Amino acid sequence: MTGFRRHVVCRAVSCCAAVALALVPAIARAECESIAVWRDGQRAGAVCRADAAARGLTVLDLRDDWVPPIFAAAPDGAGPGYRDIYVALAQERFGEAGADGELATRDRYLELFGIAPSLGVVRARLGDELRHRCHAAIDGAALAALTERIAEEPMPSAAARVAQASGLRAALEADRRRQKLADLDALGAKNTYYRRLIALLAAQEARLGAVRAVQAHLACDGLLQMKPVDAAYTWQTSTAVERFQRGAMLVPNAMIDDPTRAMLAQDSRERDLRTALRVLRERVTAATGLIEDGTAGDGAGTVLGRALDPDARWRPRGAAALGGAAPDLVSAATEAAARALGWRDAESVGAFLERLASAESASRFVAVPLPARPAYHGPDMQLSIEIDRGDVWRDPAQRWREIEQRPSLIVYTTSGERRIPLARWPTTIGGWQAEKGAGLAWKESPVGPRIWRDLFVGPTWLPPETTPDRELVRPKFGGYVLARERLGPSYRSAFGMISFVHLAEAQLRGRAQTYDQGIRTHGTGNVASLAGGVSHGCHRLLGLHTVRLASFVLAHREHVRRGDARTAYRRVVQYGGSFPVAMDSLGYRIELASPIPVVVLPGRLRR
Repeated sequence: MTGFRRHVVCRAVSCCAAVALALVPAIARAECESIAVWRDGQRAGAVCRADAAARGLTVLDLRDDWVPPIFAAAPDGAGPGYRDIYVALAQERFGEAGADGELATRDRYLELFGIAPSLGVVRARLGDELRHRCHAAIDGAALAALTERIAEEPMPSAAARVAQASGLRAALEADRRRQKLADLDALGAKNTYYRRLIALLAAQEARLGAVRAVQAHLACDGLLQMKPVDAAYTWQTSTAVERFQRGAMLVPNAMIDDPTRAMLAQDSRERDLRTALRVLRERVTAATGLIEDGTAGDGAGTVLGRALDPDARWRPRGAAALGGAAPDLVSAATEAAARALGWRDAESVGAFLERLASAESASRFVAVPLPARPAYHGPDMQLSIEIDRGDVWRDPAQRWREIEQRPSLIVYTTSGERRIPLARWPTTIGGWQAEKGAGLAWKESPVGPRIWRDLFVGPTWLPPETTPDRELVRPKFGGYVLARERLGPSYRSAFGMISFVHLAEAQLRGRAQTYDQGIRTHGTGNVASLAGGVSHGCHRLLGLHTVRLASFVLAHREHVRRGDARTAYRRVVQYGGSFPVAMDSLGYRIELASPIPVVVLPGRLRR
């Protein structure tokens, strides 16, 4: 009986197992989220999302409402409140982005702040044939011949410069006609006096011709928000040049310098192609968890033969390659993704994006083969941060110094016995700053060990009482308004869109305690300061670097989303009016289960 009973049970189990096995394919089919596979520019079947990694594929999100992982919602649907603003700004729906929409209308291009345009925006730019023909029709000779750097000048000086050239040409032409000569070259052959004046006229007109060409390119892109004075490099033109520079990933210094001139001379479709590749790069880093961009070693590579971050000033000045640094894995992965999708040039990218626009939202996920990630990658990487303060001049009074080695932030991981530099970006340290009631004061960046435990998304800045009221307003229509964007949350805030809190550790009554000295590593609304500015003691990064760093940290460290951190900040700003300030949130807080160690090095103390 016992044997029979055992036999029946075994048969029953076998039957159940058979039924279960028969159901597996049906269950798997029902649960499979099918993703199109792309190889060598063509669709090559499909794969279940859950199986993609095992087949050596990475799933990329190409939807227009994509956000970097740091802005994504948690499984329960809650997430940073700034997410919707981010999406509206990326899609250039500026009218739906609140106060930041007004700023974005003025700034126009937001990549340096950490907001890449959506692929739909890139598609529209690539397909704007009227704009491309406008650029192509501009004679590039004047810009190509320009050798000097042109900076903004006051209206009277600029008008005088234009008038001087016009008057000199009129006088020389009058002399030519009076002497019945064929052209100015013939007049110059008469004597040294005329040759000198003709050379002066050529130099003046070359500069004016270059400014006219710049104004024409800016008009093609719709960047001239105020009508410029013809050939005069005044604020109407320089502010538009600053917008152009942001779109070309150049330091926005509002000058016509060599990098700006080279970008203006570049074909507009080529500039749009590079934008598309940068957008793809952010989708690739989000999907792969890569941060190794070559900046810690020999420098960034190229994607399809193109340097996507062309301005050398985005790399820390005076910083030599670090030993054992990771190579540029980001560019390699981006190139692999581009080739898998068939992106070769502006035409092929435009065609791909046109097809993508007609696809259903669910079809805008693609699976592509990418290079294998390093073995040291994982859900709990041993990360650390080092901030090298570079040259530190502690002068008793403010003065200008030529800094040979600028500050930098370095991201490390430890794998076995190896400490591997992954990325190194320019940052800032403290210096002389205006302080309420005290004139100029030295703002220090404290050295020594710290930890990152908390990071904030959409952070707000609570100005200390020592902050002059003048710094909290901006001019508008002949008066002043509160510079609400500086307070945040805003891509233009003092903290940018992401901030990491520096916490110091100490023993208090035999117990380990942490305390906050007010120092942060954060983004910035003043991106040009990364090339040569100072801070109030915090360590600024480009917005695109802080967003990438924060998303990388979430991918590789356990964390808890704590939600909005409440506060109750009140102040009345008195400058050009009376402006009450009420801040009730510090931003969306994410807590790392295991803090990341940070060390701020003393740097090279100079006298």
